[in-house]
Amino acid sequence: MKEAGPSPTAICSNRLAKVVSLLPLSFLLATILFSSQAAAGEFDFLTEHPGKLTATVTVANHPRKLLSKPDAAAYQRNLERLRDLLAKQPVFNPPLGVEVIGYFRPNDSLPKDIRLPVPGFGYLRFHFYHRAAKTGKPVHICCTTDEIFVSVNDPGKGFDAYSAVMFPTRAFYQPEQVGRLAGFPLYRLDSGNEIIVLNRSRSPAWIPVTREEYVTAWLAYWEQHAAGSPPQDTVTPDIVKRHRVVLSGMPAAERKLQARTHSWDPFEPSLAPVGSDEGRALVRVNPAWFEEKLPRSAFQLISLLFSYTGNLDHEAPGATEHGDIAPYRVWQALHGSDWASISGALTDK
Repeated sequence: MKEAGPSPTAICSNRLAKVVSLLPLSFLLATILFSSQAAAGEFDFLTEHPGKLTATVTVANHPRKLLSKPDAAAYQRNLERLRDLLAKQPVFNPPLGVEVIGYFRPNDSLPKDIRLPVPGFGYLRFHFYHRAAKTGKPVHICCTTDEIFVSVNDPGKGFDAYSAVMFPTRAFYQPEQVGRLAGFPLYRLDSGNEIIVLNRSRSPAWIPVTREEYVTAWLAYWEQHAAGSPPQDTVTPDIVKRHRVVLSGMPAAERKLQARTHSWDPFEPSLAPVGSDEGRALVRVNPAWFEEKLPRSAFQLISLLFSYTGNLDHEAPGATEHGDIAPYRVWQALHGSDWASISGALTDK
């Protein structure tokens, strides 16, 4: 028998802290209950115990007014194809030391613009196995944030969003590209999580937010704020005035340059100096990211976010110092899969 790992309370409390604001109360209560029940013992991780993968597919939640029956049926087939291609990968045959449980479905709300492909999402969650203290039998943990989040036809989903002001399309911080897998770009977020983007279109999924767009958006924000401010507010009008001066004096060449956020200064647009690599570069969804001639059910863009809950050493990936294998299995699902084959889920139907 392997050496006992750390207190389950320590592991579960770490994960709860990262997701407490995002999960439903029932999920949190289940996690707290599991932690309290296991607090008297310690995890004996079963890293080689053969698990299985189960993932349901449904389109029953789709808004029927916005998606026809034929499109819904085609969309379900595409979701099933994506799931099955993922399930064929080595890490899932069988998944060792983890039980993988998930689902795939369309978004609950669909774009009213019927030219846009239908967005959808899915989760594959990796629940590590351990030996039950009372029975000695293998059991898997009830709750986990070691997972693959799959996003379909939804550019920018999973990346670090920038939502301080509105741009023509949804904006986010430009991700750091750390490599390519089967020709597809691989990105790493500040959290250490990784994203691979599969794109069938030649058009990029996102484009830079320009310096002109950045200042214009902030000017609109401050103008709206000034319109509702009381007469004694003398600060907001000064901010508006300064933003107008900066925008009107911005050279044509500078207007097209990519915006980089910088230190906060309410009187000045918070941009890094031209030519500087300070701050963080901003991008936004490319309005022309998709091929309009294809049916709405076609899978034109698939992003997969691999979440390690901050428990993976990218320099020496493996089980955590406590013996938890789940983050490593997530890593293996990314780095040990045939992405050329999986990209077959990109469809024109």
